[in-house]
Amino acid sequence: MPFMDLIKKAIFEEEPLAQQPAKPSPSPLSTRPHDPPPAYVLTGTRDNQFYTRLAKQTDLSAVPELAKIEACAGPLASVITDKTLRYKAALATAQSQSGLTKDAILKGFDALQNVLNSSASTFNKQTDEVSRTEIDAKIAQIADLNEAIQQKQKEITDLQQQVKSMQSQTEVSRSKLQEAKSNFASALERRRAEILQQRKEFETILG
Repeated sequence: MPFMDLIKKAIFEEEPLAQQPAKPSPSPLSTRPHDPPPAYVLTGTRDNQFYTRLAKQTDLSAVPELAKIEACAGPLASVITDKTLRYKAALATAQSQSGLTKDAILKGFDALQNVLNSSASTFNKQTDEVSRTEIDAKIAQIADLNEAIQQKQKEITDLQQQVKSMQSQTEVSRSKLQEAKSNFASALERRRAEILQQRKEFETILG
């Protein structure tokens, strides 16, 4: 799986609740009887996916010199259990058969380091690209949403102020209306009383 797919998978795929770390596939230089354990420790499934990718890119069989020493050392595993002695014997065999040298073997490992460096460069470029397209883009969207939220909050605040103002105006209008009703009722009773009084006066005058 390409690094870009692994990167996106690492970002967007949910973490499994429980999963045992994957074991690396044994290579010709991996642990044999009486050999010390490997120095590296794999810590998680996603780390293992990156490791699997790197291990495939830097397999010893990809370098002719390393493939030769491994081809000579493999058949000796059951005969020479000590790793140091086994690979010295393998080198001697390879030297006699094809002129393989210690320097050529070490340069083969240097070549693998160069492959790792190239992979690291590719990985960094692709993570930068994912950052721009996935993370930075979302950050910009978040900023836009926050700005929209602030605008809506301002609109809500303005509407709340309008409501308060209208409530105040309503209370004033209600108070004035009640006052007008009271004044009218008072005026009505006063004028009603005046008319009744005038009626009585005319009734008396007119006999």
